[in-house]
Amino acid sequence: MKEINTSLFNASLQIGDDHPTIIMGVLNLSPESFYKGSVYENPKMLEKSVKNMINNGAKMLDLGARSTAPWSKSIIVEEELERIIPAMNLICKHIPKEIIVSIDTQYSSVAEKSHEIALKYERNMVINDVSCLKTDPSLADFIIDHEIPIILMASRKIPGDLLTVDKIIDQFKTSIYELKNKGYDENLIILDPGIGKWIKEKTHDHDLKIIGNLETLRILSKPILVAISRKSFIGTTLNIPEPENRLNGTLAATVIAIYNGAHIIRTHDVNAQLLEMIKMAEEIRRNK
Repeated sequence: MKEINTSLFNASLQIGDDHPTIIMGVLNLSPESFYKGSVYENPKMLEKSVKNMINNGAKMLDLGARSTAPWSKSIIVEEELERIIPAMNLICKHIPKEIIVSIDTQYSSVAEKSHEIALKYERNMVINDVSCLKTDPSLADFIIDHEIPIILMASRKIPGDLLTVDKIIDQFKTSIYELKNKGYDENLIILDPGIGKWIKEKTHDHDLKIIGNLETLRILSKPILVAISRKSFIGTTLNIPEPENRLNGTLAATVIAIYNGAHIIRTHDVNAQLLEMIKMAEEIRRNK
């Protein structure tokens, strides 16, 4: 099957089979989050975490101000903006230019304001939309007009509502076609299969099968991102109800995802232990 390799931002970010796995550190500004231990309550905490993540190998930082868990309390877009604007300013002041900021949002107004700040500080930015551009269709127009890379999470009507790899692939084909038809460069697309308990019909078995069959997504010839950190399928599988205690399960699922073809790992835990496990998974995959 065709190798998957792509470069973004004048090759400052190289993603694919021939390049090391990209670590994306999660910067969570949402108190409604399922994992309370990941929430940054003040600028000093956020700044310290940003430095630690970069020192431990993160090449991307995913900044989100709205919990996407379906049972979480909803907030209005204005509140999302109030949370994300000062954090985006702080991050852009302190990160090297080669670090990419990912904005985890479903709304064009949040993307637009974040992009203004990124331009002000000459920082590179991508959009991470868990709704696959379904929540706010004007977000598609924004990324097309400004040629901003997009992370599409598999979603048909609402975030994460697809249960099998076949359905995920079908939806991605449709989404890629629609963007290309509007003039978007498909080389700016990164795919996320949407692991997690997004709808009640989805069980931990669905997530395990998606990770186990992740390599099937290679048919789309796009970089693959997985966001599995401390999610409920790990808790159900290991009978660990609290996300705070799911680190071992997260690391195990991460190395299997990398072995099966993941190019980007979105995680709360960026540390030396993760780096060693990623390196082992990469080497085993390379030699199979």
